[in-house]
Formats: sequence, structure tokens, C-alpha cells
Amino acid sequence: MAPPSALPSAAVLAAQAKQAYDAKYGGIREPLPAGIEEQAEFFFKRKELATVYLRSLIDPNAFAGRPNPGHHAVADLLLVRGIQAAVTTNVDCMVETAGQLLFGQIGMGVDGHQLAKLPAGTAPYLKIHGCRTQDLDNTVWAPGQLEAEPVAGRIASSEEWLRINLLDRDLVIVGYWSDWSYLNAILERTLGAVRPTRVIVVDPADNATFETKAPALYALGQRATSEFHHVSASGSDFLDRLRLEFSKSFVRRVLWSGKEAYAETTGNAPDDAWLKAPEVDNDALWFARRDLEGRRPGKPACDRDPPQEALLGLTLIQLRASGATPDGSYWSMDGRRIRVLRTPNQALHRVKAEFERETAPAVAPDIVIAVGAETQALPSDIVRDGTTPTIIRSSPSRWLTRPEAVEELKL
Repeated sequence: MAPPSALPSAAVLAAQAKQAYDAKYGGIREPLPAGIEEQAEFFFKRKELATVYLRSLIDPNAFAGRPNPGHHAVADLLLVRGIQAAVTTNVDCMVETAGQLLFGQIGMGVDGHQLAKLPAGTAPYLKIHGCRTQDLDNTVWAPGQLEAEPVAGRIASSEEWLRINLLDRDLVIVGYWSDWSYLNAILERTLGAVRPTRVIVVDPADNATFETKAPALYALGQRATSEFHHVSASGSDFLDRLRLEFSKSFVRRVLWSGKEAYAETTGNAPDDAWLKAPEVDNDALWFARRDLEGRRPGKPACDRDPPQEALLGLTLIQLRASGATPDGSYWSMDGRRIRVLRTPNQALHRVKAEFERETAPAVAPDIVIAVGAETQALPSDIVRDGTTPTIIRSSPSRWLTRPEAVEELKL
């Protein structure tokens, strides 16, 4: 529900459905209950859940919108496997949409069988109540569905998957699951006597309300062997901050990989401030992570751990030592924007050609330092930039190898 998604709450959907139903059948048929679960159960028992309730009383566009920062955080962290697995009761596709905006495909499934078919290395995303784009008719709305096929079989498969994938994990639970008591029961059966290391529950309610409203989750937290935190905050805000801290840690580790090389090169240890991640927003850090991973245009950030390449970290430290300051995902020095790109063991002209097909950034860098690339002498018969008309835009940036940048920028 956080902006810019602003999807309607269950209460709003129920009120809209009741208004539409009463306008059409008021005084003729049995009145429609006010709550969404009761409404769904009403139509489920009449075998009209999919044909009437979901098709004519629930707005078909209610679950469409722009992903909010929380959706982007979940998508990004799943793609890099910073989140090992995620489970949701939401049936919308906001996280999947966010993943595509980040150039990645989220590994989604509605039960354990589907998740088992995902490619190796994929962090799975279980939509335990189904997915409205994959199978709208069998998304979970009514308690009665839990005992009927195909939902009952899906739940059983999901419970087995949860038993395997949630044991001995650090758990972050965003919002309460108490609205669906069967999920609390699954948690109790799945985690049983297991003591997770860390449990974090994120919900705006105060501690007293949390203990009363979600006793199973509270008890789970008390079994944590290391830490239990109830964070009274918006889920979107918490996840956005989690993503930010992950990205800053990633960049900081790249910087530290060049610390010894800088000391060996200059005879002095780098200033502590040069080893800290820049204070920029999540979008800028995401772009920076992609460049430090060496991702090509249109590819997502995929690495949980950064490359441990001393020259990459050394280049960033040298820029900062020369007075460069953060400028979004770039560095600004002497009025020029500088982009640092990991390009190990590659020919500079080939890397440049690939990035000429990149979606043009709002502000192009003046210089791109391709760390690891080498200048390669080309035969005179190979066509170079600007010799013939081309639909490929000419790069406004100057591309330099690291040695060229060190000399030109006096690093």
C-alpha cells in the first residue's frame, strides 16, 4: 500500500464489492457481508468465487501499479541472493515487475513443486496464496479454499518446502500473518523446536499489540538464539533501508580490497573517509554495483559478494584521494563526471562498442575508466567510429584504460 503503488487495502476492496453488489441485488438477494473473507466465503460456498466475485465485483486493475521502494528492495535482494528465499501472501506481481525494471527475472512459484523447477542459483519467491496473473481463479480469498483442491495440495507442497528452506535461517517477517491462522500453524509445525539465530518482525504496531495479535510470531522470536527485534516501522521503509545498507556494504568491500595496494603504491595508508561508501540513494548505488560487478547493458546486478580485485578498489581510492566526490553513481573531479567500470581481460574497443547500445543515461559521464581492459591495436581496414553513417549512437564519453586514467587524471 506504500506509495507509489498505493494498492487498495482489503477493507477498500470489500467496501467497493459490497457497494456494487448492493446496487445490483439490494433487497432481492441475501445481503453481502462487509468483510472480504466473509464475502469470498459467501461466493465460494455458492461456487461463484471465480465466476462472479473475482470477475465482476473485484476491480481487475486493483493490483496494478508502480512498485514501491519495498518491492524494489525485495526484487534486488532476491536477484543477488542477499535474500535466500522469500514467501508472500500477496497475489499481485509488484515484486516481479520491480525485478524486470532491474533487468532481472524473479524466480516465482505458487508451490514447492514449481520452486523445485527453478534454475540452480535462483533465490525462490513463494506466493503461497497464488498469483493473479498465473491462475486468478485459484488465488486464495476464502478460508474454505484451504480445504479444497487445488489450494489444499498447493499448501501441503508449500509446507514441505517451507520446512526445508526456513530452518536455521535468519528470519525477517514483514507484517503479521495472524489474519491467516493456518500460516501461524505452519510456522509452529515447521520451526517447532528449532531456534533461529535472528528474528526480525517489522510492523507499525507497538510491542504490546504485537504480542497480543501475533502470539505465534512473538513466541518464535523468543526462541531466537541471538537476537529478536520487533521493528515498529513501515515495511516498505524498512526494506528500502535494508537494500541501502546492503549496497553500501558491497561498495565498501570493493574499496577495502584496494587498501593494501594503495599503501604499497604511495607508502601511506588511505584516509578512513576514502574507504566509506558514498552517501547516495538506492538507485545510484544499484547502478554503481552493476558497474563494479562488470555487468553489460540490460543485465541486473547479480552478485551478493563483490569481486576482490585490488585494482578496482585502488582506482576508487585514488579518485577519492585526488578530490573526487560522489555524483550519483559517478564521481565528480575537476568539473568532470567519471564512471568506473569493471572490465577484466577485455579489449577496450569491444567494451566501448557494447556500451554504445546502452540506454542513454540522463547525464552521461565525461570519462569511463575501464578497469582491467587493454587497448588493442586494430588493423587499418577495420571501420572506426564516425567513418560511415550508423544507427549506433557515438559515445559522448572518453574511454580510458586504468593506466591511461592514472596518467591523464594524475592519480
